Amino acid sequence: MKKLISLLLAALFIAAAIAPLAVADEPVTITFAFWDTNQEPGMRAIADAYTEMHPNVTIETQVTPWDEYWTKLEASAQGGAMPDVFWMHSNQFYKYADAGTMLNLNDLNYDYSPYPSGVTALYNFDGDQLAIPKDYDTIALAYNKEIFDNAGIAYPDDTWTWETLRETAKLLTDPENGVYGFASYNTDQSGYLNLIYQNGGFAFENGENGYNLPETKEAIKFWIELNTVDGVSPSIESFVDVGADDQFMAGRVAMIYVGSWMMSAYTNNDNIKDKFDLCVLPMGKTRASIYNGLGYAGYSNTRNPEVVKDFLAFCGTEQANILQAQNKAAIPAYAGTEHYFTDLFPDINIACYPEMIEYGVQYPFSPNKSLWIGTETEYITSMYAGEISVEEGCDELYEFINECEEDY
Repeated sequence: MKKLISLLLAALFIAAAIAPLAVADEPVTITFAFWDTNQEPGMRAIADAYTEMHPNVTIETQVTPWDEYWTKLEASAQGGAMPDVFWMHSNQFYKYADAGTMLNLNDLNYDYSPYPSGVTALYNFDGDQLAIPKDYDTIALAYNKEIFDNAGIAYPDDTWTWETLRETAKLLTDPENGVYGFASYNTDQSGYLNLIYQNGGFAFENGENGYNLPETKEAIKFWIELNTVDGVSPSIESFVDVGADDQFMAGRVAMIYVGSWMMSAYTNNDNIKDKFDLCVLPMGKTRASIYNGLGYAGYSNTRNPEVVKDFLAFCGTEQANILQAQNKAAIPAYAGTEHYFTDLFPDINIACYPEMIEYGVQYPFSPNKSLWIGTETEYITSMYAGEISVEEGCDELYEFINECEEDY
């Protein structure tokens, strides 16, 4: 009898798990906005899984390139017609949180223990949780095996330092044949921020910025001079026309720092998918790899708050995290589901990404970062162009960031 009862309970549990649930009495359509076309299959899979359980709900996905995404989102916020659900990045979070445009998720009573605590904390504003953790990422060194083989040079390994990187990049640089050893361009998370923390400096921590520190300046100088002095990188102007990742995939660059979110694009590119591999980042005074995580957020003035909250809750489930992983979207935030992503890349050292989380450094953020991140980019661009020295540029950037933080 006990066995029969157990079987009946199990059958009821399975039926309940697969039966469509009614969160809307009438047909409801919600919009779901994000910026990465490489992750569109994963986001569509999550939306489809949800609507299969909730037949009255239709989810329209909207994918917009990164730069246009934020312009469009700001315009929609000002116009009072934001997407119902949208990706949020730590750079922009406080701007939208402070404006009251994000749905408060406290009443979900959600269990955030499966996620990296640092990612969860990114999207908490004055005690209110305003986004569900989506993923996390670290930065690795990608290299073109064919270029290394043709030059007779051993592949990168975990003994590499900055100097190893520079000297090897010099050996691999062949401008006459359009090949450069490394991609040094104006990028923070996939670039100079890693060196700053490896060198004992910092960009922004505990309400203070570290651009005036000699360790920070030294790291930025090394990164920029790979391009401007050592000549191992394509020109900074070339990256405007053809992005760094595209140049690597085209075989014009032998090595590049790359985030885990690019693995779908790399492994689907016929020109590079069988030619590249990954390694942990070269070491400075210490090891560091910048990590970050995105969040799923909802519009505070959505017409369907309960449906939106329910969909957001689903996005954070183990099932949804597995779906995004299986579609090569990103390393999922839910603990224990990472292997569904890494298992898809048996021919590359994908394991170096989760390995580096052990010494990962949270992507620097501030409540007021949206006020100064554009100027940060402009100063780095001016340093590349030689319009201002790294020393002067960092000092001026230090003062500007302080003014933004004080005046806000």
